[in-house]
Amino acid sequence: MSTEKNKKQAALETLWFMADYGDIISAFALAKTVENAGYNAVLLNKPFRFRTDTDTSEKSAAGKFIYKNCIVAPVCYNSGDFLKIEKETNVYITGTHPLWSYALCGKEANFHYYFEDVSDSKKKISYATGFGGDYTGPDGEDKKLCIYYLKRYAGVSVGDYNDAEIMGQHLGIEPKVVLNPILMCDRSVFEKASENAPASRAETADSFVFAYIKNCNARKRELVVRGNEIIAEKSSNPMRTLVGLGDTDKSKSKIKLECSPNNSVEDYLYYIIHSEFVITDDLSTVCLAVLFNKPFVFTGSETDAVTRQVYATLFSLGIDERIVLAEEDYRTREYLFRMPVRYNKVNKLLAEQREASENWLKSYLV
Repeated sequence: MSTEKNKKQAALETLWFMADYGDIISAFALAKTVENAGYNAVLLNKPFRFRTDTDTSEKSAAGKFIYKNCIVAPVCYNSGDFLKIEKETNVYITGTHPLWSYALCGKEANFHYYFEDVSDSKKKISYATGFGGDYTGPDGEDKKLCIYYLKRYAGVSVGDYNDAEIMGQHLGIEPKVVLNPILMCDRSVFEKASENAPASRAETADSFVFAYIKNCNARKRELVVRGNEIIAEKSSNPMRTLVGLGDTDKSKSKIKLECSPNNSVEDYLYYIIHSEFVITDDLSTVCLAVLFNKPFVFTGSETDAVTRQVYATLFSLGIDERIVLAEEDYRTREYLFRMPVRYNKVNKLLAEQREASENWLKSYLV
């Protein structure tokens, strides 16, 4: 893909290169949101010293999708490479969580994801960036540097009130809470991206239960199986199951269910779009289910960071009841597999939040 000559350029720091559906789709959605605001969105490549075993080529699981649908900057190996990109860039944007997680990114990337090396002459903002659900550092003098770099931002936003509380409590900064970029997009963005999914050629059923369990255990598997049994009382279509892009053999051994051989990013989108019900333990999958008005159940433990993130998102839309905790007796929550989601109310709240988030973003992209 190429940039349009008369548009300003926004450089986006994300984790698009990770073998994870959520990281890839979130980066893609942010790029499309920024493009919708009138900019050329360029996804910056990973720091070459960060996650050195991670493939960012067009042949990687992430690259096959991202290079086809987004503009990607080359890897910067020296200051000259970096300055070339900076010269062409009008604004820098850190993307969706957990870029500020010290445990996940900071130990390796230091302050790269706080735009440590970006000139003060360039505008810097964050859009729905976060800490992965919990603050893991840095502390001491490094914490002071963290605050210093964040105060260089023109605008700071996070993806939910949980990250807002973390930032306020630990860093003394009060950010804006904005909508997840997946929920900022029109459905057609994802429909177009899934058009050539191999699953679309292999599928014989018009709809099905779709289960994507990223971190499976016995309790989650039990819920998936029981949920499918309940839904099958009214539909005879078989369930479609996906496991994560990374280490699929290990994931399959945990879930112990037949998994679709079609597991590209396009297939992942196709299965959600054409599903009649979604069962998952993943935030991005929940967001796509909401966007496409699918009935769904999220399963997770109350101690998991992702559960807190999902709760914050669904609470703002009035549908946090769709969460089933591992600590609960699943039998008392089976009604969720028979109960529709009241999307008339959800879509109204979603439209209001989308407008507020658009206005916030555009106010910094002038």
